Amino acid sequence: MDDQVRILFIDDDEEDYIITKDLISEIPNRNYSIEWISNYQDGLQAIRHHDHDVYLVDYRLGAYTGIELIREAVQLGITAPLILLTGQLDQQVDDQAVEVGAADYVYKGGLNSYILDRSIRYSLRHAQNLVHIQHLNEELEQRVEDRTRELAVAVKKLKRSNDSLEKQIEVRRSTEKALRQSQRLYKAIARNFPKGIISVVDRNFDFVFIDGQELDILGLASKRMIGMPATDFLATEEKGIWMENFNSVFQGNTVAFEVSIGTSAYKVNGVPLFNSLGYVKQILLVLQNITEAKKAEEEIRRSLAKEIELNELKTRFVTTASHEFRTPLSTILSSASLIGRYTESEQQDRRDKHVGRIKSSVNNLTGILNDFLSISKLEEGKIKNTPETIVVKEKAQQVVDEIQVLLRNGQQINFDFQGAEEDVIKIDPQIFKNILINLLSNAIKYSQEGKEIVLGIEMRAEQMKVRVKDNGMGISDSEQVHIFERFFRANNAQNIQGTGLGLNIVKKYVDMLGGEISFESALGEGTTFHINIPHQIEA
Repeated sequence: MDDQVRILFIDDDEEDYIITKDLISEIPNRNYSIEWISNYQDGLQAIRHHDHDVYLVDYRLGAYTGIELIREAVQLGITAPLILLTGQLDQQVDDQAVEVGAADYVYKGGLNSYILDRSIRYSLRHAQNLVHIQHLNEELEQRVEDRTRELAVAVKKLKRSNDSLEKQIEVRRSTEKALRQSQRLYKAIARNFPKGIISVVDRNFDFVFIDGQELDILGLASKRMIGMPATDFLATEEKGIWMENFNSVFQGNTVAFEVSIGTSAYKVNGVPLFNSLGYVKQILLVLQNITEAKKAEEEIRRSLAKEIELNELKTRFVTTASHEFRTPLSTILSSASLIGRYTESEQQDRRDKHVGRIKSSVNNLTGILNDFLSISKLEEGKIKNTPETIVVKEKAQQVVDEIQVLLRNGQQINFDFQGAEEDVIKIDPQIFKNILINLLSNAIKYSQEGKEIVLGIEMRAEQMKVRVKDNGMGISDSEQVHIFERFFRANNAQNIQGTGLGLNIVKKYVDMLGGEISFESALGEGTTFHINIPHQIEA
């Protein structure tokens, strides 16, 4: 940190300012400067000027609170981090600080130069990341806007093409009599009609005339088709739309519709040909090959859909990562601060408690990162299915033993194996292990203390059946359709830590093994997952 970091300390207690200033001066290799303001109004006025890089705000500011000051500062658009200082540990105050936009929550009782420096650095880095993410979102929005404009231009071009074709039809209607008098000229025009077909059909739906460059592409001969019913050359599934439009044109209407012939798409314009008595004896059909235009339009739509999906995924990733990292990091920080207070030997149990909280939080962070890495590797195709012959019961028991450390008070795993001790299956051992760990850790996480979790494996001649049952909160009927989607979290699981990627990863693993996964669940009654994996899985 070569540039000076300007800190504004807002606290009505000068002694706290002096202590904090001394702590700042003890921080090695940092270029920090600190100023002090003693009241709420002056502090808010100083924040409006955006002259400082970090704001340390005391919870008690006379008749106001630091929470109120932070809320008003965030509403003013301040982007510099605001750190709340408090003299007491209060979960409610901590939650309020996060909700109004505080970058960190620091307990004065455990404050030292290291904690203060760490909080300032992490808050600055967090603020920089938020600004960077905002810039990325703005760039993405601009790209979507550019693609939307491109689509609008393409639509206009298609409209101009359509208008041009309509004008051609009008011209042909006005020159119909002249074309009848000069069959040679009529045929020459039709024969050279680019990427299309011109035909005339009588009231019996027989071809009176048909020609065009597209006939050669379709492998049809003009001479052979004259006098034959037009319906003989239509696919069964296309006849309905053709006949409906034929009848409409014979009633004096002009029609335009799209059809597929083979692998090509065509726009068909049909116009009535009136005789001198105003009676429609024949209809003119103009087919224009629009395959390339349709492909271009579809490509634009796909590109726009990909941009929108990318934007949504980035937003959901940032939201999930920010939320899920915040809780364990806060736990680690607070526990690390409290450990320093327990210096007596008889306080070892308290120190152990907070060391355990730190270990648990680190494990949570590791799990979150593993989820993100697993989904990334799966999407990029970096995870390969490499089958080996494994002893099923032995491998599953290893997983059960490893996951015991995650069990909550009173929870236990009932491993029900139906098969012989030596039963084997050819499967990728790491994928098999990851499936069991994900399902069992979910069952532990979403079940209350004291509840039993069942892992059942049944060996059959053609497949292995895996069952994981919990007695947890369950999933509502309306949300079950989304259970394997990325980042999906059920409404009743919002307060439970997780990324929403675990079941999506399991589904991808099961698909790689050529297996099937299903589940049944009811609110308050728990959830049971069923997986069927066939024998002899090949890479």
